[in-house]
Amino acid sequence: MIKQEIRSLIINLSPKYEETERHHPRVVDAVLEKVLAEFYNLVFLRSPLELQRYTKQFGYTVAIAVAYEAATHLYYSNLPAGIDIIPFPDKASGVRRISTPIQGGATFYPMDVREMDLIQSGSYVHTLTDKVGYATRRTRVEYYNMSAAIVTSGVRLDLIIPFSQFLDTDTVLVPELVNNEGQGFTDRVLQVLSAVKPVELFENKTFEENKQ
Repeated sequence: MIKQEIRSLIINLSPKYEETERHHPRVVDAVLEKVLAEFYNLVFLRSPLELQRYTKQFGYTVAIAVAYEAATHLYYSNLPAGIDIIPFPDKASGVRRISTPIQGGATFYPMDVREMDLIQSGSYVHTLTDKVGYATRRTRVEYYNMSAAIVTSGVRLDLIIPFSQFLDTDTVLVPELVNNEGQGFTDRVLQVLSAVKPVELFENKTFEENKQ
């Protein structure tokens, strides 16, 4: 389903308390984001490679630029504007795949920043020519062994992002996981919402924060 359909489903499945009292869409989105991140982490614990199924692709229409930082002698790509990644406890973290626009020119491998420090110090310099290491940072991806051809062409990034950063028209793939009681994603979201007091919504969909 697309993002706005998931939100609408949860709002319509939530218990109706009074005609004007219901959960605010921003609250619903926050709970959806929390539970979706939980499910992504469950997928990671089962099989990290499965996370590729739930990525959003960036740079497929216009490639993401590779820049050079003279002060550190690092090549890097900034994450797309306004986009964060969900961190995972492996080297790739929320950057599950990097590729060039023309496939096969180079292969990208995730690295720990400490490994990058070791390699940058000269231990294995110039031993490989078609493999690029990348270290995932909070706002950017840093590269080792970057070639001029890739700098020119740019890269594509497959990212695991929070629910809030999908567009309303984006298809959001939700892991089909259930617990021992047979509860899946929707059940978990409704369970969390059941502990949240609804607010009074009016016709213009605003809410009164301090009702006297």
